[in-house]
Amino acid sequence: MAGNVILVGDDSAILMDLAVGLRGTPHTVTVAESSHPLARALQLAAHRPTAMLVALDGLENVVEVRVLLSSSPETRFVFIVPRMPPRAPLARVVREHGGAIMSGADAPVVIMATLVALLAEAGRTSRTA
Repeated sequence: MAGNVILVGDDSAILMDLAVGLRGTPHTVTVAESSHPLARALQLAAHRPTAMLVALDGLENVVEVRVLLSSSPETRFVFIVPRMPPRAPLARVVREHGGAIMSGADAPVVIMATLVALLAEAGRTSRTA
C-alpha cells in the first residue's frame, strides 16, 4: 500500500540519508527540515500521512507528543530521540499509539527498517478493517 511518508528534523543531511532508505518503495517521501521539529510535524500531520518520522530535539514534552499523535491517529510514527533510553512518559505515550522510539545513534538502515515494518503493519491493518 503506497502512501506519503514525512521525515521531520533539524538536520537535512540526516533526513536525506533516511529518505534514501525509502528509495524503491511505493511511498512518496517528503523531507521537512525545521529548527522546531515537533511543531513542524504537527503542522504536517494535517496532511494525514501514512507515516511520519520525527527527530526530536530533547526539548519537547509529553503533552506536545500526545497532541501530535492525537492529531493524526491513523499515521504510524517513529520518533528519533537524542538520548536513550527515552523518558518513561514519552515511551508510554508512543507505545500506546503503536509507534516506535529509536536512538539518533542507530544506523539509518535500522531506523528505516523499523519504519517500513510499521508501514507494512499499517497495510495489513487497513486491508482487514
